[in-house]
Parts: sequence; structure tokens; C-alpha cells
Amino acid sequence: MTQADPYAPHMLFGFPMWASLISGSEQHKEGLLKHVMGLRERYPGVVRSNRHAWHSGPEFLRHKSEHVAWLLQKVTKFATLATARYHDNYQSQELVLAGCWANVLGFGGWNAPHHHAPTHWSGAYYVNVGTLPTEPGDFSGMIEFLNPNPQMALYGQSGNYVHRPKDGLMVLFPATVTHYVHPRFADDLRVSIAYNFSVVPRGEKPGATGYSLQLP
Repeated sequence: MTQADPYAPHMLFGFPMWASLISGSEQHKEGLLKHVMGLRERYPGVVRSNRHAWHSGPEFLRHKSEHVAWLLQKVTKFATLATARYHDNYQSQELVLAGCWANVLGFGGWNAPHHHAPTHWSGAYYVNVGTLPTEPGDFSGMIEFLNPNPQMALYGQSGNYVHRPKDGLMVLFPATVTHYVHPRFADDLRVSIAYNFSVVPRGEKPGATGYSLQLP
């Protein structure tokens, strides 16, 4: 669910999670899709948590795109502002991009349970979610976060959290939270871009991405 205040977190098992629609998403949707699908045709991708699905390799950032540059600027600014309260307003530290890749899920595609440690914050931007289920209890193509504390069942809070994606939606959450994507049962494609951020001492050089992440 989205928040009226984009920097007010939804508390996920006691951890903060943000979900917000990005302005300008419609103008960049086709460009991002063209970039991702072009790479998918040229590269076999890599196997991580993806099952029967395509996960880009380092080529995603090697091939420059104004649309990817726009997204990285948006996501980095949002992540910095959202998480600043947890890092002393970044007086002595800063948030740097630690990885970014594209995912394409067709019929039967899914992501196995995984987390993104040792990075600190992770998330995804939904370029095109495709067909979503309408039946209650059908979570095809949705992301689910696993409750890390089974003892919460004693207090009536044992359930996992399922989040319904939407085109142009950005989500951000702690990298240590285990999550997965339910298998899709639709013939169209679900295209998303995932990213990791690390908190490092201010001035430390992050790995080169080929993109300028200077914030406006």
C-alpha cells in the first residue's frame, strides 16, 4: 500500500518498508522496457533467486540508458531521504548503490526465497507488472515478505506480508528481510528493476556503475 507521506514507513514485522509511486514513470516506461528487453535478447543472464525467469548480469549498467539513469537518480534520492532517520541523517555516512539489475518473469516464472545481505537496503521498481490476479488468495506475481519471528504467532501476528505491485511503484526495505515472488500464471511479462544500497563512511568510493548519481 502507498502512503500519503512518501517517507513515512509501513512497519513490516517491526522493520520499516516504503512503497511509493514515482513521478515521471509513464514517460520512461517504454524506454526502460526497450532497454531491458533488448538486453534479454542479447544476453543469457545469470541465475540467482530467479526460477524460469531472466535476471540480467552486469550488462544492465554497462549499456547506458537515459531511462536507467533517470531511475537511479530517483531511487537513490528517495532511499537517502527515507532512510536518513536511521543513519544519523547521514552526517558521517552516505548511501551508495551496491547493485542494480533487471528481472523478467513470464508464465511460470518466480523468485525463490532470498535476502540481500550483506548490503543494508534493497528494493524494486516495477516497470510493467502485467496481468495480476483478481481472485482472493491468488498471489501470482506478487512479492511476499517472510515473518522472521514465529513467536509473534502468540500475539496474533504470525502472517507473512504480501505486497501487490503496480506500474511505477518503488519499494524499499531492509536487505536482511527474506522475501520471494510467487510464480506467475499469466502469458504476459512482469518486468522489474531491483537494487541494493550500502551504508558506507562518507567519502568512501563506491563501485563504478557508469552512471552519475549526483542528486539534484
